[in-house]
Amino acid sequence: MTAGKGRPPSRRGLVLGTGGSLGYAWTVAALSTWQQATGHDAREADVIVGTSAGSIVASALASGVAVDDLVEHLLHPKPSSDTPRPRRDGARGGLPPLPRVGPGSIRLLAAVARAPSRFPPLAVASALLPVGRADTSGVVRLVSSFAPETWPTEPQLRIVATDYDSGARVPFGRDGAPPASPAEAASASCAVPGWFKPVRIGGRRYVDGGVCSATSADLLLGSDMPALDEALVLVPLARRGRVRLSVGGAADGLFRGIVGGRSAREIARLRGSGLKVTAHAPGPEERAVMGWNVMDASRQGDVVRTALRTTAAWWAREDRDT
Repeated sequence: MTAGKGRPPSRRGLVLGTGGSLGYAWTVAALSTWQQATGHDAREADVIVGTSAGSIVASALASGVAVDDLVEHLLHPKPSSDTPRPRRDGARGGLPPLPRVGPGSIRLLAAVARAPSRFPPLAVASALLPVGRADTSGVVRLVSSFAPETWPTEPQLRIVATDYDSGARVPFGRDGAPPASPAEAASASCAVPGWFKPVRIGGRRYVDGGVCSATSADLLLGSDMPALDEALVLVPLARRGRVRLSVGGAADGLFRGIVGGRSAREIARLRGSGLKVTAHAPGPEERAVMGWNVMDASRQGDVVRTALRTTAAWWAREDRDT
């Protein structure tokens, strides 16, 4: 939104959700077409909240990396390039190494047993999953290639991870959060339970922030945040539109419905507070290209090409639900 004469510019929050390698590709494409449709630059947001794959995009934007550079590298990857592309050791071919035996977090299971209503279903599932063997050192190398050790103040950056023993949501970058660099925080935020080893920061174990919430959009309402006028929320693991009539399509639709339900409640809270919120999630055509395995990086190019077309059409619709 362009400020009128004598009117201060709108203060904007940007929320980028979890979504694996293919959610990363969809998010980058959606941001690119949103910029074209609105004339905004995603790097000029006042606050950026990133979870899992969204934390990599958030870190890049907060470090001054242009969205179209991210698009270009996904479409025409150059192995020698320093342009960001998410790579997590152990995720080659879109399949994880065999995990260890036994539940990943006995302490979290005990906490769930004491107060089951406090924890979302994904937190319970993550505690039951065995500890993964892959690691997120690739995320550390990637984010360190463009992000400084210190946290930016303009925009404010929050990277969300989950404490694997308490189930608590931890927004790194906020005052009082455990000391960590953006690269360390992003590696923790990307540590999918059962696939990647938990990331140790300050003696605690952390896993994917999506265990608590796919977006953590409600963080924009925190007392540590500036007063905002509007927000863009991208939820690559939610769904928009019809579900495919197949066993795989139904399972994918059910999972995305669960993920999207919590995000929808967070978005409703933002709107209830007076923020103008634009939210978007993949539609049927995009989900068909993404498939069930959102970690399969070999299909990033196909997802970007599809999403550049479909999201551009979505932003252009006058009847879209914002």
